[in-house]
Amino acid sequence: MTRPQQRNKAAKIEAILQTAMILFRTRGYPATTTNQIAAEAGVSIGLLYKYFPGGKPEIARRTVENIGEVIVSEEFSDVTIEDASVVLRRALLRFIKGHRQISPNLAAFEIASFEDPKTEEMGNQLYTIGQEPILMVLEKLTGQKRTGNLEKWANVIFHVIDSVTHRHVLHGGLMMSDEMLADFLVQIIVRSIPAVIGE
Repeated sequence: MTRPQQRNKAAKIEAILQTAMILFRTRGYPATTTNQIAAEAGVSIGLLYKYFPGGKPEIARRTVENIGEVIVSEEFSDVTIEDASVVLRRALLRFIKGHRQISPNLAAFEIASFEDPKTEEMGNQLYTIGQEPILMVLEKLTGQKRTGNLEKWANVIFHVIDSVTHRHVLHGGLMMSDEMLADFLVQIIVRSIPAVIGE
């Protein structure tokens, strides 16, 4: 059972993140300050820094991290080559939807990474978040154990998916719909399997 104090902490963290998303979208990342985020979220600046010691760059990173979590799914633990298209399509649609929800924050975080070396370092870590679920899928679909080669494939495939999704969401649709994009991305993954296993 969740304690009231834990619920209160989670609610405050969520308020900070939601407020930051709105401010980044309306004022832009550079013009938004941690004081503004704290004031509009209804928390003290001290509490904001307690939850986000890295300040604004860490808040921006956290909002973007959620996109990686969107595609992590228990479905992947039992995925087979026979149902891969269905399972992956559902996960990719969630990923595209999540990307669309936080696209202003994604853009803000990218801007921040040009301005601040610490944020750039966070970005380098952040942009590998989605690699893990893809690696899990490749392990299941190829029957191979986690190796450097499999990790490289997962990294490349994830970055293709992420880049195409980014372009589709932020700069105008590459496809007629999110569903068409998800179908296309599924094909990229499924058709990569023979190359991954070296056929």
